[in-house]
Amino acid sequence: MAGSLVVSVVGAALAGAALAFGTWGVLDAGGPAEREEATVESRGQHDSSSTGHRYDLVLRTAAGERFQVESGDATLDLEPGVPVRLDVSEFGRSVQAVEAGGHRVRVGNSPVAVGVFVAAIEVMALVFTLIWVAEADRPALAALTATAGFAAGALPVLLLF
Repeated sequence: MAGSLVVSVVGAALAGAALAFGTWGVLDAGGPAEREEATVESRGQHDSSSTGHRYDLVLRTAAGERFQVESGDATLDLEPGVPVRLDVSEFGRSVQAVEAGGHRVRVGNSPVAVGVFVAAIEVMALVFTLIWVAEADRPALAALTATAGFAAGALPVLLLF
């Protein structure tokens, strides 16, 4: 009995943490952003068999913040010293897009991909938890402890917001 309660709590806590981290990741990748002026500090290029030709930029804002971005879009083939505009996430301070010469290039993670990945992890953890709850001697108590575990897993991450 005690073993199934512990497993229920741990599984639900993992699902809660996945939900909270996933929310953070989706907001960082596609949530509110602020516009900032920056300058290209350095550039690079590389080829990969899986992703093709990639352009790398190191950007520096007027406040001295340094960002690194990468994309397959040739618009990012910029010389050092070129001014650009950035969309910087208000949550994780990552670059969501770079605008140069009237062209806007999305960089960073896709909010949809992050959401789908985290939802898959969360669903697996919840299914695992539900299996243990269903097999428990006292399913009502196991469901209650799983709910508490879910809240305990999500709360520390949600406090970061």
